[in-house]
Amino acid sequence: MLKTIEQRKVKTLTGIDAEMSRMKRLPRGTFRAKTGATSPANCKVKITMYLDADVLAYFKERAAQPNAAPYQTQINNELRKIVENGAKKTASVGRDILNDKKFLKALKKKLETV
Repeated sequence: MLKTIEQRKVKTLTGIDAEMSRMKRLPRGTFRAKTGATSPANCKVKITMYLDADVLAYFKERAAQPNAAPYQTQINNELRKIVENGAKKTASVGRDILNDKKFLKALKKKLETV
């Protein structure tokens, strides 16, 4: 004898209710990270941003290669390189300028006219 759709739904819902009643309820906040356990470098934040179509196509093509990381990960990695190397480059440019005699002489001459 075929059961109606409604009878099958009732049986399914009853089974789900029975399964749910056997599940252990965990206290609220169980899965939250402990204070200090995470840093901004390892916390992902969902955003919406606009990229040039050719830039996106480039990363999607790279992601299509065998064993390649997803394109979002590749974009994140490239941005991370900029963040980590940016401070180092700024410091080295400052040192280079301060040690450049030609630049310092030109700066001295310019300051004298002010």
